[in-house]
Amino acid sequence: MKLRQLILISLLCVCGAFGQSKLVVGYYPSWMKSSYPYNVIQYQYLTHIVHAFIFPNSDGSLDLSGFTYYPELILRAHMNSVGMIISVGGYDVTRTPRFAQVAADPAARTRFAVAVRDFCLKNGYDGVDIDWEYPLPAGRANTTLFFRELHDTLANAFPSLTLSIAASATDWNNAYDWSVMPTILDWVGVMTYDFYGSWTTKVGPNSPLYGNLSQTDQGWIANSVSFYLGKGVPKSKLLIGTAFYGWQFNGSTMYGPGVGTAQSSYTQIAPLLQQGWTRSWDQLAWVPYLINPGKTTIISYDDSTSVSEKMKYVKNQNLGGTIIWALGQDYNSSNGQAPLLSALGRIVTGVARDVAGAIPQTFELLQNYPNPFNGQTQIRYTITQSGKYSLRVYDLLGREVEVLVEAELQPGSYQVSCSSQNLSSGMYVYRLSGAGIALARTMIVLR
Repeated sequence: MKLRQLILISLLCVCGAFGQSKLVVGYYPSWMKSSYPYNVIQYQYLTHIVHAFIFPNSDGSLDLSGFTYYPELILRAHMNSVGMIISVGGYDVTRTPRFAQVAADPAARTRFAVAVRDFCLKNGYDGVDIDWEYPLPAGRANTTLFFRELHDTLANAFPSLTLSIAASATDWNNAYDWSVMPTILDWVGVMTYDFYGSWTTKVGPNSPLYGNLSQTDQGWIANSVSFYLGKGVPKSKLLIGTAFYGWQFNGSTMYGPGVGTAQSSYTQIAPLLQQGWTRSWDQLAWVPYLINPGKTTIISYDDSTSVSEKMKYVKNQNLGGTIIWALGQDYNSSNGQAPLLSALGRIVTGVARDVAGAIPQTFELLQNYPNPFNGQTQIRYTITQSGKYSLRVYDLLGREVEVLVEAELQPGSYQVSCSSQNLSSGMYVYRLSGAGIALARTMIVLR
């Protein structure tokens, strides 16, 4: 078999390295960097981190305003076998409408697909998540063309990149062609939260697991699952949303009159239990809520019990997993604990996966960092068997240009430097082989 064929097969293995039977996809907004830094995240409970947000410009180029690069997060995630996804979109009155403008323009669609692909390859992301809130039914045909072209461009990247979406609790305006979307998406993350809030006129659960039309009239998770399964989304690609925050309402009774006034993170809500607030359990929705001493305010939220029940539901229904909005909202800096992520992760992933510094359980070749580079870049890999290993660099014609490692190695994690001194600008493939395995990734030299 030719080297280029081996490389392609190896890349397929690498691209699947982040996969587990259940996905735990945590959204990490740029603004969490200071309060929830990369070195406190419990990576063992995650399969992917979605770094939010960048946006499209109307011509298909990328709008990076407000986005904070975080190479340390990418490197640490990859060291712990966690995939890094870039999120494009989010709710923005000014910038979200640009999606429709890009989708309607063939040149802009192509420019956007190429720009996002190149952004991922340059910065070490493993895929793209589109958070378009929300497509309009009148542009449905263009929406399909937009996603088809994006899928094809990402799938043909080297290595290939995943494509997913953040979808509303139901496709209430029939904006997506569900005869097509399941075939081109790696997963559909359903935003099963914000069922009640400032836009409703009664107190209701933020993220109910169960419900009925008379009380939880805005919807509930099990209902959303039924909707998307009915649209043809495979269970394995369907991820429910888990909220690490709650909604506060002016009201005195759950399902009584009231208006949502504010969102609060779990770290803001939990201390209220020591300040006279009373916790109750909603037997219909299977979520908790708090009532203040004066019985004038209710907070609907999730705690360790409710997120555990949701993950049991994911497992019992054999769904693909969960998305989380947002990582860090349950993090207590005083004790270093993230109770919701821990409770969720223990059920979905079972025994915690190995993290950096532990004895590795799988062969892995991680993305070099920095990438692109000029000077030095670092390549990290793990092996599980003793034996003779080589790590070599090839150009895209399959010619060997550098031998980085040629040695007898014991099981463990390793890191090696690669210099650009003898490399011209361009893309290269680095390939780890030994013990019957062969893994490869690409890196870019920019002078």
